[in-house]
Amino acid sequence: MGRGTGESVGFVRTVRAAVVTGAVLVVAVVSGCTVPSTLPDGSVPQVAPVGLNGMAQDPTAVGGNVWAADYFGHQLLRFDPDTGRIAERNGGLCDTDDVVVAPDGSLIATCAGEGTVVRVQRDGTVGVLAVVGRGVNPIALEPGGEAVVVGFGTTDDDRLLRVPLDGGPVEVVADGLPVLNGFGFGPDGRLYAPTGGVEALLGSTGGLIAIDVATGSTEVIPLQFDEPGRTGLAFAVGVDVGPDGTVYIAQGVDPALYAVDPSTGHATLVGTSPEAAADNVLVLSDGRILLSGFVGNSVVVFSPDGTGGWNRTVIAVGS
Repeated sequence: MGRGTGESVGFVRTVRAAVVTGAVLVVAVVSGCTVPSTLPDGSVPQVAPVGLNGMAQDPTAVGGNVWAADYFGHQLLRFDPDTGRIAERNGGLCDTDDVVVAPDGSLIATCAGEGTVVRVQRDGTVGVLAVVGRGVNPIALEPGGEAVVVGFGTTDDDRLLRVPLDGGPVEVVADGLPVLNGFGFGPDGRLYAPTGGVEALLGSTGGLIAIDVATGSTEVIPLQFDEPGRTGLAFAVGVDVGPDGTVYIAQGVDPALYAVDPSTGHATLVGTSPEAAADNVLVLSDGRILLSGFVGNSVVVFSPDGTGGWNRTVIAVGS
């Protein structure tokens, strides 16, 4: 299907994938530098992240309440979603791919390259919570706050694991799962996850599943789009769930955000992103939705317009 210009969608996606791949090669070269957490005068460096991946809201933070993982920058940073100003950063960590805030205020992050789940205390102390295997990617805090669940973003592992925050043994919640990416719990207690991995890039086969973490059972939610001919997403990369149960899922290439009714699978376009690629989704407590980018320091902010639609702005994190 064309775009009215004679160019095929497959060709456009291939070109954009090549652009993203090129950007990854560039950031891989520059990602070896560690930005200090503070400068000699006590201020926080405003050096822009190499990329922005998983995000989490910190309910107790002042002066910027969104934490983000920077995979290529090997750091976690906290920023203000209104201004993009960086309020706190922890560098020199690992291939930080996703992050949550534990009830005690510490940060729990996945390290994809190292295959670990780490805990960063608020004083900067870092410890390994669990060794789970390379490719570990998405993380979500269980509703009870006693453990996190982690999944894998490659075909290296097909399990969903439960990692207790008290250091207890890791448990297998489910196995035989498809490639997963950034996921989140809904108010119904189920874990909603995008599927398909990068293999879905050209075939637009990225989808959505719901996992019952109590039983390990999985439900595929067939997505129903308003766009004629669309049956899936080109690289489904991130999910978060609103308090009303609406599932927000991001498409990584030709970046876009969709709102999904999990009872029907109907997917409504919230908006598109002007960036080259998207990585993850965060629903803020004030109703805004953040869409991070795989490379670069831009975050797309979708704000309810009061009429059922959305306004889009883009902020730059750091400078």
